[in-house]
Amino acid sequence: MKSLNLSDSLEQMDFSGLSEAEMIYGLLFAVSNRLQACADKVLPDITSRQHFLLIVLSVFKDKYPSLKEVAKAMGSSYQNVKKMADSLEKKGFIVLKRDENDKRKYNIMMTDKVSELSEVIDNEAEIFMRDLYKGLTKEDLRHTITVLTQMEMNLNENTKQRGLK
Repeated sequence: MKSLNLSDSLEQMDFSGLSEAEMIYGLLFAVSNRLQACADKVLPDITSRQHFLLIVLSVFKDKYPSLKEVAKAMGSSYQNVKKMADSLEKKGFIVLKRDENDKRKYNIMMTDKVSELSEVIDNEAEIFMRDLYKGLTKEDLRHTITVLTQMEMNLNENTKQRGLK
């Protein structure tokens, strides 16, 4: 049996009763799920979420961030990031070290194996990104960044206002 992709599914649905906000809400989930599934097929040795964790680590510059800092940057729970980090450590991509000043904290350090992985996946990642953003202009991408950033800020504010963690 052929599995339906998002385009096939859309043709079989009637969205006339949904607002634009509801459509965006649903599309965010659908695109996120498909993005993860497609990226997982392209990346060798690691999942797309583990790859994202490595990308997040790379933006911390010379600092070795804590698991808590990485979880916040990823918009994920400490427990999920710890699980991904444990897996990446077993595969040799990172080292988890107890913080010298606070033994409750773990800091994350990338190993040279990440550079080796980058050499292998950079070409695949470039093709994947090119295909993902095909048909979109730089202005489309900038606007998307602006909209998604505002939505992220709204979520953070909503979370604070409601007393949610």
